[in-house]
Amino acid sequence: MALTTVYKKTSETKYMTPTCSIAMLFHILSIVTIIVVPAIVGFYTRNLWVSEMTYYEQPDVQFKYKLIAQLRNTKKESKVWSTYSYYNTLVQDMLSVPSISVDDQDTDRDGLTDQLNITLQFTESDIESCQALLVFQYQLSDLCDLVMETPLYIHSTVGEQRVVVLGDLSLQQRQTLQPHSPHTVYNSSLVQDPTLLQSYEVADILASVSKRSLSTKLEELYSVSSPGEHFTVSYVINIPPQSVRYEPGFWEAVKYAWIQYITLLVIARYVVCAVRTFVFQNMILTTLRQDKAKSA
Repeated sequence: MALTTVYKKTSETKYMTPTCSIAMLFHILSIVTIIVVPAIVGFYTRNLWVSEMTYYEQPDVQFKYKLIAQLRNTKKESKVWSTYSYYNTLVQDMLSVPSISVDDQDTDRDGLTDQLNITLQFTESDIESCQALLVFQYQLSDLCDLVMETPLYIHSTVGEQRVVVLGDLSLQQRQTLQPHSPHTVYNSSLVQDPTLLQSYEVADILASVSKRSLSTKLEELYSVSSPGEHFTVSYVINIPPQSVRYEPGFWEAVKYAWIQYITLLVIARYVVCAVRTFVFQNMILTTLRQDKAKSA
């Protein structure tokens, strides 16, 4: 036969002590420990207040049809070409004009370029090295508002006369970005003075870019060469989602600090309550015990 509970009785135990006593001091210290220790632990583990966070964004990258190409043949002679007409005039005796083709691909149809294919075909056929400075417009807009003109420098040692360089474009940061704040300080021409030959020196341009807190780099994956009648170099540049470091706002930092604090608070409360139970139930500190029955 099944049994049914018709009455139950529970008890409540209270431990009482005068205001000025060691037991009261222990009680106060227990509460302070539960509140303060999580904050101290979080602070010294350097994770409580987040000063830097990361998010991923697919950048909007456009080739600006600006480039400087410098070749060296087996006779140690230099050949150059650029999209800057004034520079071409200054180096007319070394000029070698290629045919150029650019193909941008949006594989996921989200309106952003996923891969750029830039091909230069020269009439030269005895090239042993090639260096190119390609200029792009780089833009972020989701959380951080960034627009800048940025170069990619690619140096290739030529084994055969047809070279294909494949790599991923990556953002280089020396400092965090402020969210929802325009960053346009680097949205200016890399050529400081178009009338000076020195302004087109690749080494000088790279030296100026190296001082930036924001720039881009080609993380080269492969470089493949094959026989060809004329020197041809193709740059296949993948544009994956970028890891962007930014400084969180006050309320975002508070949110993550609160989550960590509550987690540590639960642990601290569990430990302190276990110690309090042991101390009072075993009468380690002098208290007055009072049992009160509860009926239900």
